[in-house]
Amino acid sequence: MANLGPAPKAQFFTADGQPLVGGKVYTYAAGTTTPLATYTSSSGAAANPNPIILDGRGECNLWFSPSVTYKIKLTDSNDVEIYVVDNITSSGYVSSGVIVDSSIVNGTISNATITGATISGGTVDNVIIGATSPTTATFTTFSGAWASLPAGTKMLFVQTAAPTGWTKLTTDDNKALRIVSGTAGTGGSVAFTTAFSSQSISGTVGDTTLDITQIPSHAHSYTAAGGVTLVNGGTSFSALINASGLTTGAAGGGLPHTHSLTTSAINLAVQYVDAIIAVKN
Repeated sequence: MANLGPAPKAQFFTADGQPLVGGKVYTYAAGTTTPLATYTSSSGAAANPNPIILDGRGECNLWFSPSVTYKIKLTDSNDVEIYVVDNITSSGYVSSGVIVDSSIVNGTISNATITGATISGGTVDNVIIGATSPTTATFTTFSGAWASLPAGTKMLFVQTAAPTGWTKLTTDDNKALRIVSGTAGTGGSVAFTTAFSSQSISGTVGDTTLDITQIPSHAHSYTAAGGVTLVNGGTSFSALINASGLTTGAAGGGLPHTHSLTTSAINLAVQYVDAIIAVKN
């Protein structure tokens, strides 16, 4: 596939179609009579005289400064004005794989470096835009469908400053995002970095009063000694009699009690990526 090349030189003609030999091209800043330089080559190293004197073919080398708007006045060799054209901008160009000051509509760009370009309705793949690598590129201006987003649209951006045409919102800070299916809103009272940090757990277990079913099964035994004196034929002796079916004395107040609780800290310091909310102007 080949592309149509631009005219290698600018050429001007008389009213009857003859080359404007010796004609003069004056170049000014747009809307003024302040002279503005043009150049003899794409390098911009050598400026043209102002006015430029056309050669024997009515031609000249005419290279504009990028992103600059000109006014051009064309005269014959006697300085008789032929026409004046105002607000002329330079066309974009491609140099060594670099696209400069071009408007690209509905195209596909792959593995290119773009400087000062407007991209609209196209597919951009692995393109460096104002940065040294795609992973660090920051979008500052939106065009095409992005430019059609209604004012008041809110979006997340993983960067510190809002893009051109957007305003950074600072009302919400140090908060988490929650996805809902209903009405969007805000809530909660604890900051993100406070909630998601190392948390210690301590305290006491609630009061507990044991009932008879909770007390381990057990028994108390005892022997009660009682003395009895027997008299037989004038001779007396003592005997011990074991008693049973008796109870020990009661002890304890029957009040509830607590147990202390201390555990290792829980580390909730989750990793995160900061983002901002910006609203479309």
